[in-house]
Amino acid sequence: MSIRTKLMTLVMRHTVKKRLKNMPSDPDRFREHLASVSGLLPSPSSKTNITSLEVGNIQCEWIRFGERAGNQVMLYLHGGGYALGLTESHRNFASHLAAAAGISLLLPHYRLAPEAPFPAALEDVTECYRWLLEEGHDPIDISVGGDSAGGGLTMALLVNLRNQGLPMPNAGILLSPWADLSGSGDSYGRNAAVDPMLSPSVLDKFARFYVGERDLKAPLVSPIYADLRGLPAIFVQVGSTEVLLSDSERLVDRLNQEGGDAHLNVWPNMPHVFQLFMIPESETAITKLSAFLKSHMPVAAE
Repeated sequence: MSIRTKLMTLVMRHTVKKRLKNMPSDPDRFREHLASVSGLLPSPSSKTNITSLEVGNIQCEWIRFGERAGNQVMLYLHGGGYALGLTESHRNFASHLAAAAGISLLLPHYRLAPEAPFPAALEDVTECYRWLLEEGHDPIDISVGGDSAGGGLTMALLVNLRNQGLPMPNAGILLSPWADLSGSGDSYGRNAAVDPMLSPSVLDKFARFYVGERDLKAPLVSPIYADLRGLPAIFVQVGSTEVLLSDSERLVDRLNQEGGDAHLNVWPNMPHVFQLFMIPESETAITKLSAFLKSHMPVAAE
């Protein structure tokens, strides 16, 4: 772990984790409550090209790096417990991934809980994927990805696309995916004290914002319980001390057991979605993500 990462992790433990544990139940208050820690998150560089657009009634952003824009696109779903919106850090990460992989990323502002609970977010991102197809993007030129809740939503999207008979994207990347909102994995207890950001009680609050009194193990809520056959290749990155570690481990195991092609990349002592913070380790992680994406692009196969 780099010195910069050690310092950042210490700050996160004494700011972000405490604020999340004291999160108010009112959505406007808890969003304001967390806004004060946004200084930890990097802003995109001046070379980031951000274009706003609407897909139906969904506000979206195209993220590109400089003038680079080939055929390859990614539908990227931000995290935030299904209750927090896009941040500068997501735009910054998207810009770096766009530069490394040579792709354009579509980031939807999907509806947020608790004002718009499940299945609103899933409906929105499914509509965005359909829009990409309608715009003429070949499925072999489309990938999907997401972090934290956005990672779980990415898996729910893939299951939903398969269930609806829509063509699959070429690959998917997941950063610390929240794939089991019931919190049944063993790392929820094992890593509760060492995770510098999340705790089981905080995740339960976010889960109830999103699902209400519905079943937390419903397949499109917690895709770890879904039928995972027939999905594209998946690459997962997660930190070894995360509460959500077991979500990644179990998800990759289940995907491979059902005939899939899933790969798990565990990073020692890295905090939740460390790739967004642009610490030294995140640069290496993004290089690995881009290499995986390129390996599933039709151009790379020729």
